[in-house]
Amino acid sequence: MFIGLIFGLVVAWIISLFGGDALLIQGISELTGKQISTEGYYTIFALLGLIGGFIKYRG
Repeated sequence: MFIGLIFGLVVAWIISLFGGDALLIQGISELTGKQISTEGYYTIFALLGLIGGFIKYRG
């Protein structure tokens, strides 16, 4: 389950190496009208990874 959290953070880090973090942060801002920070970006990926790990663990 926590492997999913780590995997989500690693994916977020790899995306940020290519500048994708700014693109996703801007996209979230345009879609929702709310600003998020880099910490929010990593938190979203960590939660998605945790949920994915939980689903994989339960299935």
